[in-house]
Amino acid sequence: MDKQKIIEMLRDDMRGEQQAIIQYLAHAYALGEGEVSGGIEAIAREEMRHLDWLADAIVELGGDPDMDREPPDLSMAAPSVQMRKDVDLEQQAIDQYRAHMEAIEDEGLRRLLARIVHDELVHQKEFAGFADEFAAERDEAPEEGEGQVSERLAQILNYGVRHEYTVVLQYLYHSFVADDCELAEEMQDAAINEMQHMGWLAEELQEKGQQPAFEHHEPFLSRDAVANLEADIAIEEEVTREYSTQIPQVQEDDIQEILTRVRDHEIYHADVFRDLLAEAKERQAKAGDAAPSQEPEGSEPPAGAPDAPPIGSLRK
Repeated sequence: MDKQKIIEMLRDDMRGEQQAIIQYLAHAYALGEGEVSGGIEAIAREEMRHLDWLADAIVELGGDPDMDREPPDLSMAAPSVQMRKDVDLEQQAIDQYRAHMEAIEDEGLRRLLARIVHDELVHQKEFAGFADEFAAERDEAPEEGEGQVSERLAQILNYGVRHEYTVVLQYLYHSFVADDCELAEEMQDAAINEMQHMGWLAEELQEKGQQPAFEHHEPFLSRDAVANLEADIAIEEEVTREYSTQIPQVQEDDIQEILTRVRDHEIYHADVFRDLLAEAKERQAKAGDAAPSQEPEGSEPPAGAPDAPPIGSLRK
């Protein structure tokens, strides 16, 4: 099969994984703290791992990871109904992965997709168990708008959810295409921390009967490490200023504490990114110095810049 067709299949799979991550997290946050919500969040983390594996495979093939998603079902319903939605979404993923396995001849990629299918089958069984558990209990849909939340507080929390979702995607992409192991690891760590922030803010909204805005702004996506880090620093500085403005406007002490903690994390991220930027500029300068000033006589010019190598083979 043509390599580009394989890349497009894997990009389709990435969109499905992000769809599942957001849908499952929304359902977990709506349930509040508890054993089931913790189990759903664990499933979402496994889907994030799948997203990482697929991105690595795409980069290895010379393609660009896809940071878009299929639309998740974020409508409110009784917990058992939400779990059945997740059972169905797992079946869609299983069917798609199996179809892609049939079409792809590369044994390494087939092995990767088979590994993911194994996880999805386990997830599907877990969601079915959750659905049965809720059906046997009092199983009512939450009422949207139930609870006490001012319009301004909802705006502040949703601003945070949108921002955090945006930088999760941005930092993950920058880690996927990084050609330096330390840079890739630091960007993934930052993305994980931003995912925590999104969860804290979304849970506050859910507790107050408000559906979080699981949408994002356009992330900055490129393969230039210096340009990426400059964009990352800029967005961290911008959100630090915004959170600093919002904190005094919040009356609830617990939410003030959350926003202050998030704001302080963003300051830390910007400092880390500045160090990484200095290192990236130094690597670029050394690469420029190492490049020959002219081609040796009789040599052919290169056909093009090589693709950035992957973080490391996640297919093993």
